[in-house]
Amino acid sequence: MTARKTGDVQNLLDAVKAIGGTLQIGADASDRDGRLSPDSIVALRASGLWQMRLCRELGGHELPITEQIEVLAALASQDTAAAWCTMIANSAVAVLGATMPDAAIERIFASGIPACSIVAAPSGVARPVDGGYMLDGTWRLAGSIRDAQWVHACALVERDPSRVLPLAIPACDVEVLDTWNVVGLGATGSNDFRLADYFLPAQLAGTENGPYRQVRGQRRYDRVDVAYLGSYEHLAFAMGVARRALGELRQVFTQPPAGHHVGDRELVQEQFGRAAVRLQTIEALAESVYRRIDAAMLGDVEAWSGHDRHLPRVLAAQASELALECVQLAFRRSGMASLRRPNIHEKLLRDMSVAAIHTVVGDYAFATYTQSIIENGLWF
Repeated sequence: MTARKTGDVQNLLDAVKAIGGTLQIGADASDRDGRLSPDSIVALRASGLWQMRLCRELGGHELPITEQIEVLAALASQDTAAAWCTMIANSAVAVLGATMPDAAIERIFASGIPACSIVAAPSGVARPVDGGYMLDGTWRLAGSIRDAQWVHACALVERDPSRVLPLAIPACDVEVLDTWNVVGLGATGSNDFRLADYFLPAQLAGTENGPYRQVRGQRRYDRVDVAYLGSYEHLAFAMGVARRALGELRQVFTQPPAGHHVGDRELVQEQFGRAAVRLQTIEALAESVYRRIDAAMLGDVEAWSGHDRHLPRVLAAQASELALECVQLAFRRSGMASLRRPNIHEKLLRDMSVAAIHTVVGDYAFATYTQSIIENGLWF
């Protein structure tokens, strides 16, 4: 997306290219095992990709969102599961680093930057006791939980939904439930986990009703009025998948004799061209939107209006719809190349089909955006 690249983002883009072969070699085994291969985990952690958003004072890159999108899209073009796990790990360690008290940070980062997981929806119950909390409950969809060292989650204090308590939980203490049996994105290992009568020291709990209130970091995500700010990760993922699908289809067109025959058909050219220009349009709008958000996070109060708070989620939903159309187009028009497993076309189709039903990119995003336009007027 960005024309000028900082040293950090260029290094990360170079790292994506360098580890692409490792990620792709282990992709099929990772899908079968329900988690990324050990080699993939090592490569991703060593590359620095899991600390793009983490604040610099804790060793992260603290990149602008525009640059994170660029890197995540490039990674999704290489391997979908690796990109999804990077979305999770990148957000999890950044949220812990930005929001948890100093006593927690000393433990979490005692041995360097850890691999982390995160659960978005509050669940479970926290009961105050001397020195901390007793936790009980089940938390759903903790991405890459089997490879995490810490988990960021939220519980309800004494079952009161008005008292949401952020938690930093050692991953070795949770009971991972084998619940991730899916048709796509299997390697992300987004299993549920359970805690029963578990004591969490007070130092590993944050402030009630402030799970994302920052206490450190230059880029203040909590300054920006955006619904589902994590939408940018889904946007980047979809952009990367769409690019890969169209790139693979273009390769089919160049393979004689059958490929040339398909690529010369006016209908297929029209479908390809429409998809390509729609992708470019989404990327251009995303660049504009997230440049404004990046500026607002650094303190420019005029850069971002709360009237646009639903736009990032709509962008992610639109990109996800387009990405699914692109992989369906590539699957259909690639002929025999799509039929015999394993192949990239069926993998992209399975993985993007799962990604496209995520709640963040659901159809309701468009309805919410329409309601905002009705209430606040048009954007021009």
